[in-house]
Amino acid sequence: MQFKNVSQIFSLIQNSPVQRLSINIAENRNILLDVKRDDLLHPIISGNKWRKLKYLLLSIESKGYRKVATMGGVYSNFIHSLSYICYLLGWQCDLYIRAFPEQFCTSTLLDCKRWGAKLHFVDRKRFRELRNKAPELPEDVLWITEGGMHKPSISGLQEIMMELNQRYDYIVIATATGTSMAGLIKGASVYQPDAKIMGISVLKNADQQHQDIAKLISSSEKGWSIIEGYEFGGFAKRNSQLNSFIEDFSQQYNIPLEPVYSGKSFYAVTDLIGKGYFGNNTSILLIHCGGLQGARSIS
Repeated sequence: MQFKNVSQIFSLIQNSPVQRLSINIAENRNILLDVKRDDLLHPIISGNKWRKLKYLLLSIESKGYRKVATMGGVYSNFIHSLSYICYLLGWQCDLYIRAFPEQFCTSTLLDCKRWGAKLHFVDRKRFRELRNKAPELPEDVLWITEGGMHKPSISGLQEIMMELNQRYDYIVIATATGTSMAGLIKGASVYQPDAKIMGISVLKNADQQHQDIAKLISSSEKGWSIIEGYEFGGFAKRNSQLNSFIEDFSQQYNIPLEPVYSGKSFYAVTDLIGKGYFGNNTSILLIHCGGLQGARSIS
């Protein structure tokens, strides 16, 4: 299936449902716990990756670009979704991957190659350099920063708030670059003004996330925080405790989780409820970030 422009892809995406969870530790405190199932937005372009890419790609298209380049890891949901959308549009896509060519090729990278993306393997040092300075590219190729951290990207996350039918006291999402959380903060200021936005850090860089989020929102947008302590060793790290939680949760509620993002944020919320972090008679919305594809190779 080929699309002539970005807006045509919108027809593939439907609003994600909200699912109510019946968890004893929450019900004992009269806490309402819902999940925004962004993992169901699309089988491939799921979760916050579609939310990020929607307006970013519209902006890129409006400037006349049809060739893009970005960077990511070997399990990256962002490069996976971007590669697929470029395949649908017939755009050129170059990916700078933190890996060596002789390494095992993950399912994520195999998909990207199958969709026509060109892979450029770089070492850890070069990858860090690319975070601060884009590679030299032809004038007709637009560089997208890691994870799509651009202002147009946050507009899609704001739309989550427009899709909600009730008010919440807390809205929680896993956070890495902070782009998605920035969108929730901006959206909440209009559609959920009393909600506290909580980011569960999935890697040990909460200070950097604070700085990056502050660049994307206004100083008047308050009521947000980043919770540390649920990184399980760092980005994409996990242990038997997290593995057991993901398996049990997925079986009990028929909501698949992965260990990089939503697995950690869902674990954190249930743990915090048990510790009394949230007051009685409160309401919580968990955002499922999607990105289940990455778990194929990790597992």
